[in-house]
Amino acid sequence: MGTSLEVMCELLVGNLESGDWLEALIFSAIYLKWINTGQIPCFEDGGHPRPNRHAEISRLIFRELERIYCMKDTSLQEVLSIRKIHPCLPSFKAEFTASVPLTRIRDVAHWGDIPHDLKLQIKHTIQNKLHRNAGPEDLVATEAMLARITRNPEEYSEAFVEQFKIIHHELKDFSMLGNLTEQLESIKESFDDRSLSALTLFLECKERLDNLEESKDALDKSIDLLLKTAQSLNALREVIVKGLESSLRNDVPDAAIAMRQKWRLCEIGLEDYSFLLLSRFLNALEVVGGAQQLKENAESKNVSSWNGPLGSLFVGIRQLGLSGWKPEECTAIGNELLACKEKGLSEKEGSEDGKAVWALRLKATLDRSRRLTEEYSEALPQMFPQKVEMLGKALGIPENSVRTYNEAEIRAGYVSKLCTLLLKAVRSTLGSQGWDVLVPGAAHGTLIQVLLISSKQESSKS
Repeated sequence: MGTSLEVMCELLVGNLESGDWLEALIFSAIYLKWINTGQIPCFEDGGHPRPNRHAEISRLIFRELERIYCMKDTSLQEVLSIRKIHPCLPSFKAEFTASVPLTRIRDVAHWGDIPHDLKLQIKHTIQNKLHRNAGPEDLVATEAMLARITRNPEEYSEAFVEQFKIIHHELKDFSMLGNLTEQLESIKESFDDRSLSALTLFLECKERLDNLEESKDALDKSIDLLLKTAQSLNALREVIVKGLESSLRNDVPDAAIAMRQKWRLCEIGLEDYSFLLLSRFLNALEVVGGAQQLKENAESKNVSSWNGPLGSLFVGIRQLGLSGWKPEECTAIGNELLACKEKGLSEKEGSEDGKAVWALRLKATLDRSRRLTEEYSEALPQMFPQKVEMLGKALGIPENSVRTYNEAEIRAGYVSKLCTLLLKAVRSTLGSQGWDVLVPGAAHGTLIQVLLISSKQESSKS
């Protein structure tokens, strides 16, 4: 992986003109993604760069990415590309930039009470590869070895197994692959009291949600808890984004840069988790009646039942803004959603009752929300496909991986789906048809109705 990072460093850290950034960032995001997912394997090349070299290069790349990210004239496309590179960079904490990092594996490979063949396997499949050309496949090999030595609890000594578990944890840490809770716990020490309160609330909500049993009785609780968790996530992510607003100074200590990398990955991890919460909320909402139930509640003037879905949509829109996607528009839509919730049916205009005014106002806001999410969803396909295909062909990436690259990248689809569900409900409340005008205009001519296209074609031939 060291050579791969050196290529990225040369591409990104040089004196690039502003117009060259986007292409370099996109190619880097694609390349590192395929490295991390094993599509591009890392082989030894005869050199002997220890993992500290990887960490040092990662730090250089991170500094350059953060510099570009915080510039006022950085485009939305550049921001999105940078956000895809960050999770692919290895950690550069002090323990990984030390002159001889990750030495525990050497001690374990010479452990006294394990069979000789196991020592050799650890040395040749993990230790040597890790110290010569560390890559994502080292973590895979370590996980496979850990599964082997823990299969029979009494086969190997408890001390040996414990040391190997520590090695596995260190490699996860080096690869920045800890779960969200682990990542957030790792930055707790850098929080002030207000930030710590937001972190504690989110972790408590997340833990309760993780432990919530799936049952009919728990469904209503899960909807409320999903919303509370999403709202606490939103508050926590706002705190972290606020802390990342200022650019890095030239004289900032290495330890501070390493902590900023943790903050950035936590911020990106919270974004990913927010859309997982939104997906679960959508599923739960459909189970309890979806658009039809919301329509019936609105017709009986019980619009308070809409507060949960609107609150969830507010969080989804806010997440897009925190990721750099048209933040002013996201803020405006968020304010409109809050106004709809607060005013409810209290507003009237002329002969229109409060329900009609509320529904019309909400429909306009939902239309605006869906336009925003569709623009976001369309931005990534415009940025990546051609370059994915070009790079994939050059590197011999399987065609299926090239074709499906963008599918996992679309996040705003869940927000758009929630908009669609709410629009369906609000249109039904207004008594309008559930159709969207795709191409407005007029048509002239004769309309001929047939049961099948083929019947018209046969009639024309005869």
